[in-house]
Amino acid sequence: MKRTLLLFCFFGSFFYARSQSYFGFRDDNYAGIQSALFNPSNIVDSKYRADVTFASASGTGQNDLYGINFANVLDGGYDLDTEASKNFKSNNRGNFNIDIMGPSVMFNITPLHSVALFTRVRSVTNMIGINGQLIDEVNKDIDVSESFLISGGNPNAVTNSWAEIGASYATVLFDRDDHFVKGGLTLKYLMAGVNGYINGNDLSVAFNKNDADPTLSEYYSTGTIRTAASYDYENGDDPTFDATSAGVGLDLGFTYEYRTNCHTCQGNRYKFKAAASVTDIGKINYNNIVENTYNVNGRVTQEDIEDAEDIFEFFDANYTKVSSRKGLKANLPTALHTNFDWNINQRFYLNLSGDFSLVDAKKINGTAIANSVTFTPRYETRQFSFYVPVTHMQYSGTTVGAGFRAGPLFIGSGTLFSNLFSNTSKACNIYAGLKLPIYQDYR
Repeated sequence: MKRTLLLFCFFGSFFYARSQSYFGFRDDNYAGIQSALFNPSNIVDSKYRADVTFASASGTGQNDLYGINFANVLDGGYDLDTEASKNFKSNNRGNFNIDIMGPSVMFNITPLHSVALFTRVRSVTNMIGINGQLIDEVNKDIDVSESFLISGGNPNAVTNSWAEIGASYATVLFDRDDHFVKGGLTLKYLMAGVNGYINGNDLSVAFNKNDADPTLSEYYSTGTIRTAASYDYENGDDPTFDATSAGVGLDLGFTYEYRTNCHTCQGNRYKFKAAASVTDIGKINYNNIVENTYNVNGRVTQEDIEDAEDIFEFFDANYTKVSSRKGLKANLPTALHTNFDWNINQRFYLNLSGDFSLVDAKKINGTAIANSVTFTPRYETRQFSFYVPVTHMQYSGTTVGAGFRAGPLFIGSGTLFSNLFSNTSKACNIYAGLKLPIYQDYR
């Protein structure tokens, strides 16, 4: 194995996944079923008689360690270690998320009741407590490395992927004078995918370089590490979905509208809208996951690292296993979402939305999002929308993106302008989708 194995053994990758997706587009009154992923009340009293999504996908990554010039990355040959800007901390963090929606549909039963069915695959990987200086030292070529002693602290890395089938229902709860309230819920059947984690306690790593023969250099470590995987790595199995494990999830949401624009027409009637929801309440039972705890007091050579096939073999071969257990639960990334939308006139809007984790990211096997707040100016019509989301992400700072909806197609990025014009981008987001919109008779 390569030298970076040791880095992954103690700290994994520098990414931390989050569940925010579809920046800008999700606030569009014509977002359809994609908006229901953040607040199920959105499906009732919508702009559509029915909304059929063929497929959509969103990917988001952010970190507070590496700043990247994406233009140079696209040109090829980009060296992260030498060309990226670095911000070393004892508690570096980051995120990565993939959210794919398959065939899905929402439709009105009556003007006061709506339902939706959707299919979705998600992958979330999160990590906190990473010592950036140690990452940098371990990534150096051994010939130029120098001896060091660095405290690794208590790093926590989690990866969780699953498929879900969701059924949403929403209804109008109150409609009188200028005030309108609707609520909704989503029940989700969760099919377990791959779950794994690495959690360290009081770790420290020392490197003793052998100047005469660098291949004989040694790493000394102290502390304990807890690892787990939902597939049988000890027998050489590759990561795969666990068909024997499942779970149940729940989303709840409400929307209030202050309606002063038009009480008789059936177009966009609100002047101001406020919404709140809690999503991803629930857990997945991983029946086959195995957790092992290792005492990592000891030393390994560069040859030990090079010879190992994977991180689990590396732990088993070089450290003492002190305990083991099978069958664990993985929580969903439960989060609070808020949304405030001001209709300046019938086509121009200002939106302020927030995503806030309700899960402690320090929790062992705790899947959590990173907090964010997004301000989005938006131009919206029946056939076309354009938006410029400005997002402050908890780990990577402020990003500026853009996106549009044109009939059945929507494409966007929450970080487009930041990635184009910044030499030190710490986040990247992109999304796209194709749907068949069946509009209401009114405009």
